[in-house]
Amino acid sequence: MTNKILAIIPAYNEEVSIGSIILRTMKHVDRIVVIDDGSEDKTAEVAKLAGAEVVVHGKNLGKGTAIKSGFASIKDENIIVTIDGDGQNNPDEIPILIEPITNSKCDFVNGSRYLEGYDSDTPSYRRIGQKVLDKATNTLNNLNITDSQSGFRAFSKDSISYFKLENSGFAIESEMLADASENGLKIIEVPITVRYDVDGSTKNPIVHGVRVLFGIIQDYIIRLMKK
Repeated sequence: MTNKILAIIPAYNEEVSIGSIILRTMKHVDRIVVIDDGSEDKTAEVAKLAGAEVVVHGKNLGKGTAIKSGFASIKDENIIVTIDGDGQNNPDEIPILIEPITNSKCDFVNGSRYLEGYDSDTPSYRRIGQKVLDKATNTLNNLNITDSQSGFRAFSKDSISYFKLENSGFAIESEMLADASENGLKIIEVPITVRYDVDGSTKNPIVHGVRVLFGIIQDYIIRLMKK
């Protein structure tokens, strides 16, 4: 069977970077869907001009909701890639990301910035926050993931039905890992690179990290209550 690949790109106010991300991603996939999550700039317009299909949220609903909208747009593709729209991920690494799925090694590939250790370019506040979130995700879900907050991932189409996609925010990354673990999906991590010089986030990193940690713990408690 010939693989058909869909790239889903959640984006919020990414008019500067989204065009180049789309053009570089096009070389490796069959279709691109950008989820414009209530952007206040021209993200949707630029994405359309670059050749992507665009789903527009009338207001900012959060990354988890954007991913959910992206998964709802799947057609006949059998491999799905998620990649952030801010330019930190390298689209040319998509072949590395999808290789374990094309060779039937796993259902879920997690692109890890830290599989080979924390590089010197990683800001110290990111290293500390990432370690806390990784520890929480791994301990609560019996996992051993080195980059639980990575947005650069690949999935087999068969795995998509196992994701609840209940968290509307950034804790969605950990929630999906928890769902995969709970349902016995095999996860493989592959090394990816990252650029921090293009980080245009306006979020306070401490507040953001605390919110994600709260979401991880809340998801764990809900799972316990359902058992």
